[in-house]
Amino acid sequence: MKRPNFKVGDKVFAKVKGYPPWPAHIVAENGKKFNVEFYGTGETGSIKSEDLFYYLKNKEKFQKPLKRKDYIDAFEQIEEAVKEDGGDGDESPNSNDSISNESLNSSSANNSIAEKTEKKTGIKRKRSLPQEPPAETSTPKKKSARLSKVSEDVQKSEISETTDEPEKVHKSVSPKKSPKITKSPKVDIEKEKVAEVKEETKPEENDENKPKDDKIAEKESVKDETTEIEETSEVMEKEEVEETPVEKQYKIDLVTEKSLKNNIIYAEHVKKSEKLFKDRKPDPREDDANQVLPVKLSSGKMGGIKLHLTWPLKFDNEYDRAIYDETVSKRVLDAKQKIEEGTVSLEDMENIIPDIELSAEGVDQMVALKQLEDKKVRVARLKLEAELLRLDVKIKNCLGLDKADPKEALGYLEEMCNLEFDDVVLKKHLHIVEMVRRLRKYVGNTREWKMNDESLNEFTKQAEKVREMAEKVYGKFKQAVKLPENCSSFFEGFTDLVNQFRADCKELELTESDIFVLSSEPRSRQAFLNRLDEKETEKNTNDASNPVQEKLIVNGTAEVSEEAS
Repeated sequence: MKRPNFKVGDKVFAKVKGYPPWPAHIVAENGKKFNVEFYGTGETGSIKSEDLFYYLKNKEKFQKPLKRKDYIDAFEQIEEAVKEDGGDGDESPNSNDSISNESLNSSSANNSIAEKTEKKTGIKRKRSLPQEPPAETSTPKKKSARLSKVSEDVQKSEISETTDEPEKVHKSVSPKKSPKITKSPKVDIEKEKVAEVKEETKPEENDENKPKDDKIAEKESVKDETTEIEETSEVMEKEEVEETPVEKQYKIDLVTEKSLKNNIIYAEHVKKSEKLFKDRKPDPREDDANQVLPVKLSSGKMGGIKLHLTWPLKFDNEYDRAIYDETVSKRVLDAKQKIEEGTVSLEDMENIIPDIELSAEGVDQMVALKQLEDKKVRVARLKLEAELLRLDVKIKNCLGLDKADPKEALGYLEEMCNLEFDDVVLKKHLHIVEMVRRLRKYVGNTREWKMNDESLNEFTKQAEKVREMAEKVYGKFKQAVKLPENCSSFFEGFTDLVNQFRADCKELELTESDIFVLSSEPRSRQAFLNRLDEKETEKNTNDASNPVQEKLIVNGTAEVSEEAS
């Protein structure tokens, strides 16, 4: 299934491992991920597109009857946002029909779930009570009194369950799961008990021992079924606890000393072009209110130094944000140094987590996994870019001047349309946009080809399909590229962006290999940090391959290796 094209401002459910889908809205794009802010908590995170789902069409599927205040607040806030914006941002054909009804009806949904559950449970219990008095019989008075006592005991037991049991079940079982209990065998057993009492009042039965035996069996049955419901409630309560967001998992988001040092280097870079960065909106970052730098304490435990003293973070431009990151990084690194040197006690420091409940090896492993995940994202992006280039070559080979295979070209165009790309990829490869733009008017070189009428008709039909698919792909290009206002033509506006992109690369003195691995705008923070990583990787590789530094003296075509003194 084709994944939706999310954009900034969309209202979604965001899936995070260990939590139920949580209402959120997208605040920025971050490569293949999206930065989201969670309603109800105000926390932010970076989520993959496959873990995002539009709110309105998935509300019934994902909404849980949890009693957490922040969870309830999250749904109230997203409902207000949906009403204000007139929808959740989903532009798919089936999304707009239900927006108005969903928004109008959902405001009271959370408040009425428990009431509806209690009402349904009450109705089921009432149905199980005997509505008719025992019929008059010709049995002896002793037996009649005994039977009436049995009926009275059953009624008392059922009334007690009607008043007490639903309350207990309601406390331990979420409203959406309560139907599982109301459908349990207990209701049927209660009906059978009433039927047995009625049958015992018939004049044909004269066995005085039977009511006593039935009474004992009934009490045991009631006890067994009550135990069954309590066990079911405990199981469901455990399931609800597992689905409820665990606070502990929200407490920390590890950052590395290297990333903080890179923040300082980046801030120095930004200061050199203050005006440029003050005119730019803040770049997306993987922010979290609970980011910490791990530090080993004198006790041997791993603690954490909190980065952010206030939350949420709001900045008007990239310059101010870079300066903030620099200030935070210097403060946290200084605190870590003092803690490791033992020149300051934890009591004298604020925003210290004394135990993050991870070993030093566990911290290293988490950091390594995070870095590996980031590299995987970059590699996947480069693979996608390579696939786009491959399809470009295939399409051109299929639609040559000497011969053409429009049917095969159509298949490649469909593959291209299914790829998820952004404006940076297109800016790096303007020729792909030009090729698709021309294919919107493709008719082939039929004047030079000697084709019979049947072949010509078939080719004409296929060429029309190529034009239609090219138009569709070109439309996707338009969606991926954000043009400045007052652009009358997409291609002209896009060409201006490409020229600026190339000028930035030239001014930054980027090599062809640097441009090839670009996954963001050349002047962006992410591109700067990526270049730092690449330089460090290259340095480590050179150090590993050349334990003894060497100077290469090039003399014509000969190279002479000379050890450094």
